[in-house]
Amino acid sequence: MRELPKDDTGAEIQPPQVAADLTRTGTLTTQVRRYELITPLFGGGVEPGANDPEMLIRGTSVRGQLRFWWRACRGGGFGGNRARMKEAEDRLWGAASTPRRPRPSEVQVEVKVTDVGQEEQPFQHGTRPNQQWRDVAYAAFPLQGTNERPTPGRVRSGVAFTLTLVFPRAAQADVEAALWAWETFGGIGARTRRGFGALRLMSVDGAAVTPPPTGGVAAGIAAGLTSHVSAGLWPNDVPHLDRAVVRKIKGMYNSPREAWGFLTRQLKAFRQVRYPGSAPPAPGRSKWPEPDEIRRQTGRVCLKHATPRSTVTKFPRAEFGLPIIFHFKDEGLGDPHDTSLEGRDYDRLASPLILRPLACANGKAVALAVVLQGTQLPALQLKGAPGNPTVHADLTATEAAAIPPLGGTPDVLAAFLNSL
Repeated sequence: MRELPKDDTGAEIQPPQVAADLTRTGTLTTQVRRYELITPLFGGGVEPGANDPEMLIRGTSVRGQLRFWWRACRGGGFGGNRARMKEAEDRLWGAASTPRRPRPSEVQVEVKVTDVGQEEQPFQHGTRPNQQWRDVAYAAFPLQGTNERPTPGRVRSGVAFTLTLVFPRAAQADVEAALWAWETFGGIGARTRRGFGALRLMSVDGAAVTPPPTGGVAAGIAAGLTSHVSAGLWPNDVPHLDRAVVRKIKGMYNSPREAWGFLTRQLKAFRQVRYPGSAPPAPGRSKWPEPDEIRRQTGRVCLKHATPRSTVTKFPRAEFGLPIIFHFKDEGLGDPHDTSLEGRDYDRLASPLILRPLACANGKAVALAVVLQGTQLPALQLKGAPGNPTVHADLTATEAAAIPPLGGTPDVLAAFLNSL
């Protein structure tokens, strides 16, 4: 029998307590994995968006991440049958229990934070970012000070933790698929799809893990997709990877922060591209169709915007996730009040676009962009316009050709990847 792994003090790490019925599923395996965060942790505590140094990373949060990435990797193994997928998911990761039907997880999770890191405040006051945050301020906008919360939010950098897992040996392929996807595409805390809380695996059971060279990342991801992702049919509306998942790997950057900055700048430039302003550095009008369509829907337009730039009536940026708040700086001159683009039946939709750095050998990093498959836009409404009208995001080729950032590509996220 192998020795138990040891922590930084040399003491043996004891496995978490195991539920009695878990022991009936077969021989158990224990893994101890050590991680460092290569980008700051956003949130992670009980209060949404806030750090909690007393419980900086919660085991329930890790379990939730692993459950999601298991579904994204293995959910295609059930012939598109959602009920069968859910049953397997609940058996492995647990579900709400009743006295007559206990549903404990087969995977026991224990987190030990080994370094709480350092607190950072990305914005000095209001919306002005600190110098070292300028490249990634666009990803950090929820931390800005507001009238309701004048003090800007904070994050933590340099966080490290140890994750101890106990699971049946028969479930090892499923658990390791979820771990691989989480480590490669996911993170911990909030806003992981915009690069916060990105992980670097440092060791497994005390054996150091060497990061790949920058030139080996693409082959490593391709091999991982082949090894860990089911080659089957997913149920509808289940975000997932597939073996040909759309992805872009850029660069050799001197640090993960530099790679993250590249991705964030590119996203901002693509989503906020404008015509030249009449008096630089004042921003010009958007090259996207939504502002002019909101003016049409609300019947409000200031004199200097009376001639529309776009005749397209769609809201294509919904593809980046919902909700989207539209604020017009010339509201006082007649432009629309704030409106919100959201789902008619539910207001939020997680972005299918994942942007994050990957740590590589010798302190280098690459920038990774991935589009999850299986995400379907709901019916959309423009909340705040008269009658909260139904609106649409899907584009024809003719409409895409009339939107300069898209270059004629109706698939908005594909057009963004092409811009990298």
